[in-house]
Amino acid sequence: MSKTIPVSIIIPTYNRVQKLFKLLKSINNLTPLPNEVIVIDDNSIDGTKELLKKWKTVLCKYNKRLLLKEKNKGPADSRNEGIKISKNELIAFTDDDAIVDKYWLMYITSKLHSCHEMLAGVGGSVKSINNDILSQYYVEHRILEAPKNLNYLPTVNCCLKKSALLEIGGFKTSFSFAGGEDTDICLRLRKKGYYFLKERKAVVYHDFSSNFLDFCKMWIRYGKGTQMAISNNQRM
Repeated sequence: MSKTIPVSIIIPTYNRVQKLFKLLKSINNLTPLPNEVIVIDDNSIDGTKELLKKWKTVLCKYNKRLLLKEKNKGPADSRNEGIKISKNELIAFTDDDAIVDKYWLMYITSKLHSCHEMLAGVGGSVKSINNDILSQYYVEHRILEAPKNLNYLPTVNCCLKKSALLEIGGFKTSFSFAGGEDTDICLRLRKKGYYFLKERKAVVYHDFSSNFLDFCKMWIRYGKGTQMAISNNQRM
């Protein structure tokens, strides 16, 4: 069995029971394993709670933490709850509609162990589980990857320092939907003097929707969230 390293993986989830199951299976295949995995259910109604209760009882080499929220408040709130109970300085984030590469944890943490104190986090690469035209568009244009100038790290694939996150008060819960909350937190970290790096070998595979309506809704949500993040930081 793989050894463990001191990293907390935090996963917010909402109504994606089948995709979450695949993610949890991929985490069990990590080399090395984390010593802690925290899943926060945002009041799902699709069987996610039942899956997680069973997951919690299965013996594993890493510590499992489970939070079942009684009210849906969005992924930003869920991540904050996970950060509060996490036991490690390094916190790796991914989403419930992704699966992680076997060596993801090794690569996403490698630059953070003995680097400059103002390095706040590292982002990785995002590939697609599917091969449809919309999925390939996401991958070709690196929609869910950190841009070259590294203004922010998308939380589908990144590792951040807990101390830096706590210094700025965590994620803003005014982002009640998925989109913009990761941009906002990274802009606030940069204002404190922190910076980010990228490790392309740290790979997650995302289950992009092939539905064009979902594609349009995502762009509207991301656009709204990005505008909120920019406006928030202009007021600071």
